[in-house]
Amino acid sequence: MATETTLTIPAIHCDACTKMITQTLQALPTVVIAEADPQTKLVRLNFDESAVTLDQIREALDEVGFSPD
Repeated sequence: MATETTLTIPAIHCDACTKMITQTLQALPTVVIAEADPQTKLVRLNFDESAVTLDQIREALDEVGFSPD
């Protein structure tokens, strides 16, 4: 089942941050859209909860230094 969510990540500051976040999320199973915006500090993503949980997504972001609020 596809889920769309938006996360706030205060540590996003630049395009390099955006690229790291996007690559991290897209490496997870079934994450099909991952867009990060350094100006709004928001990350929008679509994923299949039967393959990856929101907790797993949060953990992956924590591991690369971008902890969501």
